[in-house]
Amino acid sequence: MRLGDTPHALPLRLPVSLISVVLYGRNDSHGYNLHRRAALSLNCLAEVLADPDDEIVFVDYNTPDELPTFVESIADTLTERCLDLLRVLRVPAAIHEERFGGRTHLPAVEPVARNAAVRRANPSNRWLLSTNTDMILLPLRDRSLSAVVRDLLDGYYGLPRFELPEWLWERLPRADPRLALAEVARLGPNLRLDEPTTSIESMRFDAGGDFQLILRSDFIAVDGFDEEMLLGYHVDSNFAQRMFLRGESTGTLEEDVAGYHCNHFRTPTVYHIEGRVENDVERFIFALNQAELPGQRNGWGLADVDIEEIDPRRSTALCVADSLLAAMPHQLGKRSTSDALRIAETLTYDSAHVFPFVADMLLVSPPSTAVCYLGANPTLEEMLASLVERLFGGPLDAPDLEDPASIEAAVEKADVFVVDLGIDASRVAPTTGSHHDRELALLPVRLDLAFDALERLVELERARQRAGKRPRPLVLVNSTSVYCDAFVLAELNCSYTTTHSRVRRAQLKPEPDAGEASRAAVARSRSRRRWSVRSSGPMRLELGETASFSEPEDWAGFGEGWATPDEWGIWTEGSVASLAIAFGKTDAGNAVLVLSIGNACVRRDDALTVDLLLNGSHVATRDFNRSDLPSLWRIDIPEPVLARQTAELTLAIHEPRSPRELGWLDDPRPLGLHLSALSFEPRWAARRRAFLSLARRSRARIVSPRSTGRRRPFTRKRAEEPLESAP
Repeated sequence: MRLGDTPHALPLRLPVSLISVVLYGRNDSHGYNLHRRAALSLNCLAEVLADPDDEIVFVDYNTPDELPTFVESIADTLTERCLDLLRVLRVPAAIHEERFGGRTHLPAVEPVARNAAVRRANPSNRWLLSTNTDMILLPLRDRSLSAVVRDLLDGYYGLPRFELPEWLWERLPRADPRLALAEVARLGPNLRLDEPTTSIESMRFDAGGDFQLILRSDFIAVDGFDEEMLLGYHVDSNFAQRMFLRGESTGTLEEDVAGYHCNHFRTPTVYHIEGRVENDVERFIFALNQAELPGQRNGWGLADVDIEEIDPRRSTALCVADSLLAAMPHQLGKRSTSDALRIAETLTYDSAHVFPFVADMLLVSPPSTAVCYLGANPTLEEMLASLVERLFGGPLDAPDLEDPASIEAAVEKADVFVVDLGIDASRVAPTTGSHHDRELALLPVRLDLAFDALERLVELERARQRAGKRPRPLVLVNSTSVYCDAFVLAELNCSYTTTHSRVRRAQLKPEPDAGEASRAAVARSRSRRRWSVRSSGPMRLELGETASFSEPEDWAGFGEGWATPDEWGIWTEGSVASLAIAFGKTDAGNAVLVLSIGNACVRRDDALTVDLLLNGSHVATRDFNRSDLPSLWRIDIPEPVLARQTAELTLAIHEPRSPRELGWLDDPRPLGLHLSALSFEPRWAARRRAFLSLARRSRARIVSPRSTGRRRPFTRKRAEEPLESAP
């Protein structure tokens, strides 16, 4: 029997389940004090549902992947009764972005979310209640909402919405719904808050979307809420109008239930942007001519999507912590201490300490998540493998970093990446010194491959993104070091991290930073990495070739006695600096070495004496004055050395001084010469370079071959002490 029918003989009713309450939201800050008012509303809703099969179906729509669902984030404030009734369905951000992201400014699409809830609600429940997580429903005459609905005639029902001011509802005890309901029952009428506000005939009441009680069979018959309504507002009015066209006037339950809305307009929401954007009223209400939506009949509510259902208690369950504890080694080493002043040069960490921060991303991922580990730290890898098995029932994918095909295969099928750019402190010797130790340590074995794997991952992910696919989340471990921080910041959108955790989350940027400063920083970080993995083999030089030390492809050949390179070149450090060189073939006596010297660690009124040896034999000595710099040092290569095509070049520095001693910088390292390049040149080319260098120093007037006889002086800007290449 339907509302409005003339009662003759009531049909015999079979026992049926009652109400599925349909709600939606996301883990954000929509409106004022969202978490408090939602917990209050959910607890009060659960308190007035009394049928054993009543349920509250909450669709968590488009919460960022790295966050728990909204209900999980407030689960500790929900009553046991509420948790018993709650079902949480998570619609991931990827679904929203793929299907609706380019069509709406809203982060949550109401009709899609509500339809998804109805499609997955208990099919035995006869009634659907579409409402919101800021409503307090107060049954009158000491009855439950379930009791009110149990005796209802078939139909479509609404309620007037009464507003509760912020000061009132935020003082109600959210964890005590009975007391909260009693206070609303006392204060609502006495403060004259229960004033009905009416609207158009089909809606009956203003803001009808806060209470729409619908027969499940009617909802299905009209194909649900209209999923073309993507711009906000009037979803409720559209549904009411379609029910009206179907012959269902909105009935009222105001004699049995009072509906109070927790007003939240102290702060604006996404719906209140300047130049309000909303669904077309004419199209979706006044111009309607049919109730059904045949265009979405087979697909409404994300029918083709396998939506994860989440236990709302999982965020408070101790088993989460137990899973982490079980994955950690039984025997832990000595607790480490980290130094914020040295973190940029630190390559090691305590894996057990970092592990809980890495796990944070995995604990909010769906059960089918595929995790890929790119790193060279067996300790952290083993812990992650154990956790992934416990959480997802499958193996951790850790490809061979020396096998490009293995990396590409793992990247192709992964959902989440853990990129580890450090190594457990127990597996290597200490890599950092005192605060004043400015030297970078050699990278531990295979760690350079992890940096290469990150760069390859970025290449593959960008190609995937340009093909229209959504970026996947990365968990970066120890990614703020000088070896990679510039690259990470240029290529990825990163969360902030602290020295304490060493973990940050990231996603690929649509395009890398293209600024000159960013490119220079990335080049410096790569140069430092190449320095830290330099090979012991000689530097190879062909005749006519120059090796630049500002951005070299390789630091091969550099032995003892060199400071960490800077962006202009490299300093000698200590009394002796050695460099192994392999020469290309040339005629005897036809080639020389030319060292480009940019600076010297010496006072302006003093001189730095340097001996140069080739294969242990003295070749030349030179005194460097600041007034003569920058300059070239031309070295004749003895014929026996050229014949062997290899040489050990040694610079012996007499009495090296530190920048601290000279009053330049607080740097205690004993530095000597700063080299910017090394050339292997034909003798005639070296002579020409020497002549030009002499001409520059003497400020000679040089005739340009392209000029028409006009002379112009060649000048150079003399840097003030200290020079920019000072450390």
